[in-house]
Amino acid sequence: MTSRTVYSIASIGAPLAEPLPGTGRWGTVFAVFRRSCYLESLDGQVFCLADSRLGEGPLTMGVEIPSDVTLGDLGVREGCHLESDGVDLRLGRAIVLQTSGMSTWAPELVRKTATPNELLRRINTLMNLVRPLLPSDGLGPIIPHLADLAIGELPTIKLMNAAAQSAVPCVSKLTDGLIRLDHESVDQAVSGLVGLGPGLTPSGDDLLAGMLVALLAMPDTASQPSVDLLARCVTRHAAEKTNRISSAMLEQSAKGNGSAAQHRLLRCLLGVDTQPDISRATLELIQVGHTSGWDTLAGILLGIHVSLRMNQDLEVTSAATQEKDGVPA
Repeated sequence: MTSRTVYSIASIGAPLAEPLPGTGRWGTVFAVFRRSCYLESLDGQVFCLADSRLGEGPLTMGVEIPSDVTLGDLGVREGCHLESDGVDLRLGRAIVLQTSGMSTWAPELVRKTATPNELLRRINTLMNLVRPLLPSDGLGPIIPHLADLAIGELPTIKLMNAAAQSAVPCVSKLTDGLIRLDHESVDQAVSGLVGLGPGLTPSGDDLLAGMLVALLAMPDTASQPSVDLLARCVTRHAAEKTNRISSAMLEQSAKGNGSAAQHRLLRCLLGVDTQPDISRATLELIQVGHTSGWDTLAGILLGIHVSLRMNQDLEVTSAATQEKDGVPA
């Protein structure tokens, strides 16, 4: 008789919880790491089962696993099935995952944003924190130049790695295309960024994910046609040009669903709270992965800069229209 190891599921992402069946197979493991594994459901949905300490996410099932135990120690291997009996889950032959204390996680939305001047002040605070910490890998080298890239400029950046060097012209083209609502430019830029760089979630994917989550978190830009264009381009190219884990992540980002760490930082940067803990939220995000946190941070900051530019252009257009119609601006 096989002995069973029992753990509790702490949380499950709301987009993941909705389509899963009450009983039967939930998914099959296709990738295993020390503290997490990735599964694919029968209908092709990729999701992550992970140590709950790694944080919540839209496609994450957080399990309370002891810190001194790895999934390999527990016998989790590629091909293991995750199945439900209607009450609890079984992973492979030896692991029972209890659902009685499971909560459904969804990000807290930003209902009202701070003023543009306050947003820029907070970004400046963040930059003062991260500038001495910037990595040479990934897209870290472009972070100090995001304000220039957001207006379509091509800044001179020293000591760039190959991924950053390839990303810079694409990012510049992307931001310019979004402002002008140029479908071809946006599509070409996204094509150059999706799948760019090594890793489980490549640097270009993380940047686009952070950018989308930021743009969709800001009420003034979430419904703009250029943001919808970006989301559609990213979703289409992700299905063809990157791995299935990153593609699933980008699909959620295109709906505004990021990780808990991403949304905590966004609330600190965007919200009307007069004393946001920007430092703590930033440090939490940049600790994710090798460079994933940094690359996502670059995307979030780029998204905010682009949003501010979009809104500025809208105000100028509105004022010009009012003046033309004889309405005092």
